[in-house]
Amino acid sequence: VICISERWRAVLPSVQYGFTAEFVSELESTGAGEYVSELAYRRGGFLTFRNIPDMSEPLPAFAGGRFEQFRQVLGRASISEVTVVSLQTREHNFGVIIFPHASRPLFGSSNLRLLIGLSLQIGLTLENYAIMHDAQRRTKEFELLTQIGQAISSRLDQDEILRTVQQELGQIFNTDEFYIAFQEGEQIHFELEVEGGKVQPKRSRKVANGLTEYIIRTGQPLLIRSEMERTRERLGAQFVPPRPAKSFCGAPVMFGGKPAGVMAALSMEREYVFEQRDLEVMQTAAGQVSVAVENARLFAEEQRRARQFAFLNSISKTAISSEDAEQMLAEIVGHIQKNFHFEHIGIGILDYATKDIEIKAEAGATTQALGTRIPIGAGIVGRVARSGESALVQTSGDEDLQGVMNGAKAVLCIPITYGESLLGVLNVESRNPDAFSPQDVLVMNTLADLLATALHNAFIFQKLQQQSITDGLTGIKTRRYFFETLSSEWRRASRSSRPFSVVLMDLDKFKGVNDSLGHLEGDLVLARVGRLLEQKCRQSNVVARYGGDEFIILMPETGIEQAQILAERLRLWISTDGMLQEHHITGSFGVGCFPAHGFTIEDIIRVADAGMYISKHAGGDRVSIAEEEEDGESAAMQRQMVSTYIEGFLHREHTGPEQLDELIATLKKMTGSQGDGERHLRDAIEALTRAAESREFHNSGHGELVGRYSEMIARAMGMQDSEVADISFSARVHDVGKIFVPERVLNKYGPRNEDEEYLLRLHPNVGARIVATVPGSEHLQRAIEHHHEGFDGSGYPSKLAGENIPLAARIIAIADAYVNLTTERGLASAKSSEQALSELQKLSGTRYDGMLVRILVRQLKSEKASPNLGS
Repeated sequence: VICISERWRAVLPSVQYGFTAEFVSELESTGAGEYVSELAYRRGGFLTFRNIPDMSEPLPAFAGGRFEQFRQVLGRASISEVTVVSLQTREHNFGVIIFPHASRPLFGSSNLRLLIGLSLQIGLTLENYAIMHDAQRRTKEFELLTQIGQAISSRLDQDEILRTVQQELGQIFNTDEFYIAFQEGEQIHFELEVEGGKVQPKRSRKVANGLTEYIIRTGQPLLIRSEMERTRERLGAQFVPPRPAKSFCGAPVMFGGKPAGVMAALSMEREYVFEQRDLEVMQTAAGQVSVAVENARLFAEEQRRARQFAFLNSISKTAISSEDAEQMLAEIVGHIQKNFHFEHIGIGILDYATKDIEIKAEAGATTQALGTRIPIGAGIVGRVARSGESALVQTSGDEDLQGVMNGAKAVLCIPITYGESLLGVLNVESRNPDAFSPQDVLVMNTLADLLATALHNAFIFQKLQQQSITDGLTGIKTRRYFFETLSSEWRRASRSSRPFSVVLMDLDKFKGVNDSLGHLEGDLVLARVGRLLEQKCRQSNVVARYGGDEFIILMPETGIEQAQILAERLRLWISTDGMLQEHHITGSFGVGCFPAHGFTIEDIIRVADAGMYISKHAGGDRVSIAEEEEDGESAAMQRQMVSTYIEGFLHREHTGPEQLDELIATLKKMTGSQGDGERHLRDAIEALTRAAESREFHNSGHGELVGRYSEMIARAMGMQDSEVADISFSARVHDVGKIFVPERVLNKYGPRNEDEEYLLRLHPNVGARIVATVPGSEHLQRAIEHHHEGFDGSGYPSKLAGENIPLAARIIAIADAYVNLTTERGLASAKSSEQALSELQKLSGTRYDGMLVRILVRQLKSEKASPNLGS
């Protein structure tokens, strides 16, 4: 056994061969190894023990019964004869080599001299190692303390500072068992605790008479290398943690020159783990931690204040910008949870009809109260609603606080009042009995005041909004609301290939009522018709006043036949109503259906309007579909075939320009060449364009928007209707050629390489070839082929310049650019209308035709067009 003396155990390990590790550990822990090491050193470096159980203590004798401890340790190992050789140099005693042996001498005189010489060599080797280790240690200590200083001086987060210190100290000594704790009042808060190398959750305990309290009380560092229990008794530290340590090295953390906490490293397995120099390093690091933590706490306090201001500012923005009260409340409770982490946050609104508080929004770890109704006077929420006064209830016992959340230990409930009117209650609950600081209460009271104003404004806005989408005379929806809903339904139906229908109705003989009985009686008739339509239509339908004595109905998920049946029922209700019969009022109905009567909203409205006039001209009181659409079923089948072919075409493993001829031939065959073949072919090209748009992010509806702005410019130039229609069609399908551009190229955010740019620049030519299938479309082809030409000759594919570029292509180029600028595309956010027009004006005369840019600017400003949707 090589048993290292206590002084060097932190640097050098004791080792054994042929014995158990427990034997070596017992030599160290009982002091037997230290005793024999010191005895051999004093006896000249060599010593033999014979018949140990019966021998008397050798000289020199040591106090404290140390020989007896040595005798007992060897006795338990059944060793009675042992030779000991000291591992020493001129300066140091490193320990001994212990050779247990039988009763006969183990070493002859020559072997003995060899052994002593070998031990001297081992001692010198250990000394060299210790010197190198000491030098490395000092270098590492210096570097470590420098690194700690640099690391924590650049950080203002307390948790990060403490974790950094623990990790850096771990380079010098073992910090797998480590903690940094602070005393606040009667609590010891463990801000960082590491067990077995793993960071533990923060915890607190009551102040007790332990080693931590001793260091805080005395302000002195503490090093306990061994005999932990005896040292505890000597220091009067009665508190023993659940996992007692065998070695301890701790230093005080000072705030304002007073000890406020402790930084300590422990060893649960071994004694003599830490040295005096470890304690010195710990003291230096604790001094750095003191400054850093104090700065971090000051910074955290400022951050907390800044967060509170930012939180209240965010709430204010949400309150100001939100138009929907329930959505606003849901966002606000989310903000509260994000900033305060309470277990339950709820906002209840007073229902004046039932005298209940209904929880309209909630957040937190327990979210089970949404929709719960609390009678006024019941529980804390009900009592606060009745009294109009805030309540803060906290308990550390088991009593029920009658909050919304089971097991709540703290409840803060604040009334939300505007003027003298109670609007609701803000209720915050926690399972922590000390959850609410005075600052939290102040912030929540301020929040309740903000909520009161926000709710009041939201309620007023909802009332005004309802009035804005409701026709004041009939009580049904307005035309504007109808078209917003129709647009949403059209987009849904386009994606899902599901039908919807529109029914348009005009009252028969209504003018006679106004002329003979006056407008007041006419208003009563209109109101009666509105109520009848609202009552008799399905809940999913949208009934609106279209204008004058015209009404319009949207029927989602409804085909042609079902729409005709429903319209017939409505006609019957109108014609048999008592009041309307007195005035001889009936209705003329027209029906339009998607996709049977077209792919656009305009197509469906046009067919329904035409059907209504057919009913009107036939004497009224009937339901009709326009004669031009009587073949609607076959047209719908044809459109469905085209749509199915396009969908299958896009799902092929590879689609490229080499398949263009097949696509053109198939579309021609499907749409036919006689009668309505051209119209069906145009519809198919528009369907193909929409399919191309669907493959590109943020591009759905792009062609429709470009078509609207192109039409706006064309009309402002005084073009004939047929020319305007052609430009509008060309603009809607200008990107149809992108159907052959790979999606990875279309949706690439970064710059494209040469091959990718080549593929993208093919689309104008490909688009022109597709449109060439329409008879007499040469002017349409030129518009599409050259819509990427620059006015200064910098564009593609032909580098045309000035008026050599077809006028239609120049118009489309400007409309396309404006839509791209005002639409969110990839990483680029949408610009406002003013910003987009400014960009176009900068490029006027270079990239774009200056005259056409000025026309677009004038039209948008004069018509006050929406930035993204046009007029």
